[in-house]
Amino acid sequence: MQVRGFSLVEVLIASLIIMLGVSGVVSLQSAYMRSDAQTAYRHAALRLAQNKFDDLRQFEAIESAAGMIAYDDIADNVGGTINPGQVDVTLGTDGKFHSFYRNWQVEDKYFSDTTGDGVADTWMDRVTLLGRGLPLPPFPAQKQVTVTVEWVDTKGNTMAIAVDGNIAPVSLGHSYHAINESNNVKTKPEVPFTPGTAPDVISYSLGNNQRVEASKPLPDRINQGSNQIVELTSFRYASSGQVSKLLKQEDFLTINCKCKLAGSGNGYTPAMTLLKGDELVDSPGYLEIKDTGVVADNQQPAHCNVCCRDHHDNMNMVASEAYYRLEGGLPHSHYDSVGGGNFTKATQVGDTYIENCRFKRINGFYELYPDWQLVDIVAFEASFLDTQTALDDYRTYTTELMANKISNSPFSSSLASRSLQVPPGDYQLIARGIYLDRMTSSHLATVQAKLAANDPQWQQIVPFYDINLTLLASWYADNPAIATVTSEPLETVIDPVNNYYSTYNRGRVTGIVDGVTNIRVDSYAGNAGITSTLPLSPDEYSQHLSDHIQVQVDSSASAP
Repeated sequence: MQVRGFSLVEVLIASLIIMLGVSGVVSLQSAYMRSDAQTAYRHAALRLAQNKFDDLRQFEAIESAAGMIAYDDIADNVGGTINPGQVDVTLGTDGKFHSFYRNWQVEDKYFSDTTGDGVADTWMDRVTLLGRGLPLPPFPAQKQVTVTVEWVDTKGNTMAIAVDGNIAPVSLGHSYHAINESNNVKTKPEVPFTPGTAPDVISYSLGNNQRVEASKPLPDRINQGSNQIVELTSFRYASSGQVSKLLKQEDFLTINCKCKLAGSGNGYTPAMTLLKGDELVDSPGYLEIKDTGVVADNQQPAHCNVCCRDHHDNMNMVASEAYYRLEGGLPHSHYDSVGGGNFTKATQVGDTYIENCRFKRINGFYELYPDWQLVDIVAFEASFLDTQTALDDYRTYTTELMANKISNSPFSSSLASRSLQVPPGDYQLIARGIYLDRMTSSHLATVQAKLAANDPQWQQIVPFYDINLTLLASWYADNPAIATVTSEPLETVIDPVNNYYSTYNRGRVTGIVDGVTNIRVDSYAGNAGITSTLPLSPDEYSQHLSDHIQVQVDSSASAP
């Protein structure tokens, strides 16, 4: 009888082979984990370095001036608004802080004439320039900056990255090109512009032959209607006779998202429109340690990643006037809607909440921006502004409204009666919203001073928008037996020229039988009013504006 099996030696050899294999796998996995950690550290360090470069470029003046951030002040560990030293950042999902140390070195560079022919030909530093006895210009033509970020890795080793870059004496708030520029460089391209027409588009005179208007909003319903994006554009242009030329274009995107709290971390403050001299300029946001969020699921649009992460405020942001929205003078909280105007506050990491964010395109990229602020909504029949007198009266009303809001003065003006007396049939109503962006205290004071001095060009430095809300606001009929009004769910509008009001319909009144009823239009004052979605909080729920039109259906009346 023959017995088969394994000898002890064979078992030991097999065990050794298995142990060696497992050890290799474990070692490899550990190497991968260390590599992932190092990558996360390096990515965070690079972002911190880039953030400092962006900060240094946000100067307001070239030469040093009291109370201003200046190009000439940029030096070793000096300049901008972000201080050198330790920065604590959360990496991954463990919620733990990891310390980085950031500093920077600066070398001034001058482009000088070394041959005496009157033409600059050589880059030199300050020491070399003075050593040659050459005159020192009032400020360097370039600053070479090296930002260094250090950290301690998982093995306890001190690691560092150094990022080099150049900063030119070109303020972001002005359209200067460079020193010693040619006349051809100064010439801006001329872009023809075709103004819109009332009642869909309302233009405003800003003085100096300049006008401003906003396009019809373009809603886009995505992800089976759970997310809605609304895009619109504001145009500033110059008109001379029958010719108009585009001066400035502002692109906005507003989106609703589903998010969940992610704890404290790095997030950006909003980009801001600031007053520099007599010009409105865009200033990008900066990193701030604050509460952050992440998307609630993988079905959210790409913009929601930024919306969920950054749309949070803290007291530092409130103090610096770089915040998204306040509630009762404090940083806004986050809530999930449970219907009927009731909300559940998100307080713990992982709690879900609804979000609604406004973006503005700055330097080619959409950046998160302070929330919309509706100050009035006005409804009228589509032909109400057909006459120049009615159009002028409407512009006077909205302009006086904004002036009084800015000056904190009582407002008592009103439009002429917009009541309708019509035979049975269909009639399109229009709703327009007047939005006035929040201004910094210094910006606001400058506008108030212009208003007090009766400066007719005060609107040039005020960020305001007259937006067609017809397809975004909610419409109601007090007595639908007499007349009904449409308020259909949002759909994607692709062709605003040919089918803006037929893609889906809101504000379409149908007179049925003789009688009198009121047609009401409502809109929330914040971002939800633009996306036509649920308000974000009890505070926003309470802040909605309304207008109404009395409609008398009379079989003997004439159609407008």
